[in-house]
Amino acid sequence: MSNRPPARQPAAAKQPGPRGPVTLILATVLGLFFATLVSWMFGVLIELSGIYYFWPEEGIDHSRRLVQEDMGYISAAPRSVLVDDTVGFATEVVDTVEQQYRRIGIPQWYERTQSREAETLAAEISFHVSRVLLMTMYVAQDTLLRLAVAGFAIPAFFLACLLGLVDGLVRRDLRRWGGGRESSFVYHHAKRYTKWALTGGFTAYLAWPFGGFDPALMVLTCTALVAAALSTTVASFKKYI
Repeated sequence: MSNRPPARQPAAAKQPGPRGPVTLILATVLGLFFATLVSWMFGVLIELSGIYYFWPEEGIDHSRRLVQEDMGYISAAPRSVLVDDTVGFATEVVDTVEQQYRRIGIPQWYERTQSREAETLAAEISFHVSRVLLMTMYVAQDTLLRLAVAGFAIPAFFLACLLGLVDGLVRRDLRRWGGGRESSFVYHHAKRYTKWALTGGFTAYLAWPFGGFDPALMVLTCTALVAAALSTTVASFKKYI
């Protein structure tokens, strides 16, 4: 007979516990911060390519025009459930970003380089660097304006979630008492799509590098997707708990 000790059973992997409300809030805030940062960086790369290749005639006027366009969209809805004066709030956001850049001296630097002729290589390099840095200011203003618009739309997303929840509960009860089939496949996929509809719309809107994107269309589309996905998720939940 063998005297070898019995092989040890591998320890079971520790399952992560449910996230508490504080952890969930911190994760949401950090996710929103990184989504905004990535959107700003993506916008800077697009504008940097544009001023030298795609719209060299416009230059940084293209990014400035996007800011004015978003201000026009906001002025079309001067009031919100969360903010009484959306135009004043948006103007304050734009002015705050510009003040920070003026403290560093970026707009003043660009104005000085514009007033001088690029007679030397150093003067030409100074002009291009100041132009790129000023362009990042307009992209930051545009990104924060779109973030503000997304914040104004939070009540609409809340109503969409409430509508999807109520509709899903009704459909679940009908399926439960009517002997309908239970599908975990539908539930897990609908749950995944619900998370995407809640975050993907905001991220796509923030990262959109071109003009002509009406935020009302974004709110309408994303709220409809959220309501439909959440309704399917709740309706396909277990019949018996």
